[in-house]
Amino acid sequence: MATLEELQKRIQRLEDIKQIEKLQRIYGYYRDYEEWEKVVDLFSDNAESVEECDYGVYKGKAGVRRYYIDLLKGGKDAKPRPGYMSIGMQIQGVVTVDQDGKNARGRWYGFFVEARPTLTLHEGELRQLWAHGIYENEYVKENGKWLIKKLHFFLNFRTPYEDGWLKTPVVGHSGPSPEVKPDALPTSWHPYPFGYHFPVHFKHPITEK
Repeated sequence: MATLEELQKRIQRLEDIKQIEKLQRIYGYYRDYEEWEKVVDLFSDNAESVEECDYGVYKGKAGVRRYYIDLLKGGKDAKPRPGYMSIGMQIQGVVTVDQDGKNARGRWYGFFVEARPTLTLHEGELRQLWAHGIYENEYVKENGKWLIKKLHFFLNFRTPYEDGWLKTPVVGHSGPSPEVKPDALPTSWHPYPFGYHFPVHFKHPITEK
């Protein structure tokens, strides 16, 4: 029979998982609405990095800001482009909280319906796109609140609505931006049809301890 202390730890772990799930969902809504400053505020001041697709790795909180504000937004004074749309669904989440209760990891599918230019981030004709990828993120608990420590989004495909991923697996940017240079090259860039299995953080619940 579990002790009171053990029950309290279980309850706390369940609450931590719930808060991390909420954090990740909030991230998704802010990203969809291009509220980039609010996205940056979801990261720890001691953030490790952010890496999405083939943009490269942006390190530290300063790198997080450069990525979301300077690169994705186009600068702090840039205005949202009319017609631009990104609706991202973050589903099938698996959250694992470390024994210390202060660090955690989470994996999510990201499925996107978008209207965005494909030649550059901010210029060119808008196109209808489907996109799919996987998040493998790390979180840290600071002053009682969960924050994003490291975000990594691996892109499987980004295809025009008219084509599909068999015909056109990836359109859009190709490689790190020369204008807002990353701190390191992408650590994994193997979109469809490579068949690459983006490593999971969690253990098999039956065969691994």
